[in-house]
Amino acid sequence: MKIKTLEEILKKKSSKTEFAILTNLENGDSEIYLPGTSPKGEFSKYTDEIENFFKSKKNGVIENSEIFVETYIKPIKVIIVGAVHIAQYLVDFAKSLNFEISIIDPRGYFASEQRFPEIKVINKWPKEAFEEIETNSSTALIALTHDPKIDDPALQYALKNKFYYIGALGSKKNP
Repeated sequence: MKIKTLEEILKKKSSKTEFAILTNLENGDSEIYLPGTSPKGEFSKYTDEIENFFKSKKNGVIENSEIFVETYIKPIKVIIVGAVHIAQYLVDFAKSLNFEISIIDPRGYFASEQRFPEIKVINKWPKEAFEEIETNSSTALIALTHDPKIDDPALQYALKNKFYYIGALGSKKNP
């Protein structure tokens, strides 16, 4: 792989750009693939297969070829609604998996930088908070407050926007 290609890969990874590296395992040629573009040269005849690997967020060798596709996607964004005690443990776990984490809770007493260091804390109601958060199909929502005024708008937003994962901590008391 050429040094220029490696520099470009590092630049794209640091800016959290989604891309794939295409490598011919026979001759070592490689190219950076960006979604929505057409691969060049020897890779161009595998456009559909490359796009399928990228869409499925998988790595592997294209069948009946020597072309290896390595995808780099944005980290899964985890939005936790409710800065309750269990959220602290959940944040520690999610950080170890390299997820991008945000906490939404209008209650500043619970959602503070002191309780959640190095985490994006948004002290707003979910409806307002989602106006400043970019979400997509790689976003997960975990609602923890048991308070329908806080959890329900967030759950509705996640359902409407087809989040990757939606979870809510239930209560035996509240239906």
